[in-house]
Amino acid sequence: MDQSFQKELRLTHKKEIDKLFSSGKRIKSHPFIIIYNEVSQKTEVPFKLLISVPKRNFKKAVDRNYLKRRVREVVRKNKELLSSKSDKTLHIAILYSFNIKLEYNKIETNLLEALKKIQ
Repeated sequence: MDQSFQKELRLTHKKEIDKLFSSGKRIKSHPFIIIYNEVSQKTEVPFKLLISVPKRNFKKAVDRNYLKRRVREVVRKNKELLSSKSDKTLHIAILYSFNIKLEYNKIETNLLEALKKIQ
């Protein structure tokens, strides 16, 4: 699998996001809350991802963007964890629910533990 993170892998449609937050399953794994839902319509991508860092916890956009880039990098390097073999597409929202910026290696280990719980 290639190591890029295409635009098609981003969850952007409001209806899909609303459906994900209303009927998705939640996993809490410090410092992340992961909401996921299987969608029966198969697209060309195995999953679609939404990353959120709340403004309430990080007032500066620089800090929010830093954390989003780190989370996106972890997902990009470990796409095979989220690539399901079934004919369904996963919609995933990753919410960073901590008020301290963690280092990359801590973000990576905690996020990988949480993503393994999806399977």
